[in-house]
Amino acid sequence: MAIDRGPWSALIDDDGSNLVGTVWNKDTIKTVLLDPIDAQITAGTWTPTDASGAGLVFAQVAARYWKLDKFVIVQGGLTYPATANALQAKIGGLPVANGPVTGGLYVSYTGMAVQMMLPAAVATVSLWAPNGAPLTNAAFTGMVLQFSGVYLTA
Repeated sequence: MAIDRGPWSALIDDDGSNLVGTVWNKDTIKTVLLDPIDAQITAGTWTPTDASGAGLVFAQVAARYWKLDKFVIVQGGLTYPATANALQAKIGGLPVANGPVTGGLYVSYTGMAVQMMLPAAVATVSLWAPNGAPLTNAAFTGMVLQFSGVYLTA
């Protein structure tokens, strides 16, 4: 089987002599795609927002994502403000909308079991108790949520 050396033809040598054994330009080497999977990966930060309609502002927000083809991996953390709001807790701002299947994300929270459900075709998760009851914003007043998960885009 032949080896594809196509990416290496884009390299130029430091001294411009085109002689074998010269030192390659490191900046040019960095631009060469060495692994085809690198072209499919995007990554970055995103900002979780209150999607419940209560207009809450989260504190200590930190969130990242990685997208590989149709898979999206998200992780983040935030602190809920003090609130007595009775609307169902929802977090929006996911970097990519969910695909056609409802899924869940893992939530880490000391003292309360929480499930994050990601409905089909949206970029918002809703927070639920394990028994299927919706959790309100007030249930999280002053609490820290840390979460991570994987879902599929359309």
